[in-house]
Amino acid sequence: MYVPDSHMFDKDSPFTLYYQLKEELAKKIASHEWKPGEKIPSEAELCKSYNVSRITVRKAIEDLVRSGQLIKHQGKGTFVTNVSLEHKLSKFYSFSEELTRSGMTERAQVLSFDVVAAPDEISEMLSMQRGEKIFMVKRLRMADEMPYTVEISYIPYSICKGLTAKNITEKGLYNSMRSLDVFPERIIEKIRATVVSKSDADLMKVKTNSPAIKLDRLTYYGVHTIEYCVSIVRGDFFTYTIELKS
Repeated sequence: MYVPDSHMFDKDSPFTLYYQLKEELAKKIASHEWKPGEKIPSEAELCKSYNVSRITVRKAIEDLVRSGQLIKHQGKGTFVTNVSLEHKLSKFYSFSEELTRSGMTERAQVLSFDVVAAPDEISEMLSMQRGEKIFMVKRLRMADEMPYTVEISYIPYSICKGLTAKNITEKGLYNSMRSLDVFPERIIEKIRATVVSKSDADLMKVKTNSPAIKLDRLTYYGVHTIEYCVSIVRGDFFTYTIELKS
């Protein structure tokens, strides 16, 4: 049973009540008083506990949802997010497999699926002739329904002619490739710091210019380059660890 904190805010403070409440709730998350994956008290309970209105509580929670600290599950309530998943860069990996091993449910929403003539830069990355056709697939990936990355994959049409948006949605990209006898074997990935653009911020439900990680990935099958992928990953979601041996 939830026991109210009987907390009173300073109504004469230059900071609004909603901001004071948001900071108080953020402290509970940061200190792990509210643990990752834990359901937080209901809006009604928070209103009673902090002696504030439903509008104040709702606004504070919405801000914490936008910043990725809380996530809402329809019909179930609001939960502390499971973020900052550590990933060791030592072998071939996929986001979905890493998240599944961590006990999270991952899914990818196909935002667009097009066959286009490859721009010069993409042709060069894929070692293709200028103007050859490619698949251009844009996806929004989510963990426990929290959007964490926007990615665009460029795939040579000639290598994966049977690729469809339906198969990618149902099986994932690499499994769809494998079903066409194209087997991702090796990757080269570049990692750099960036910020989230306005369009990606709207999709990932974070603030524009929030910290992010940009991943540029080349995937190979034998001597063939089968994918060039650009991913923008929320900066608060993954920790990349590199182990070096002499």
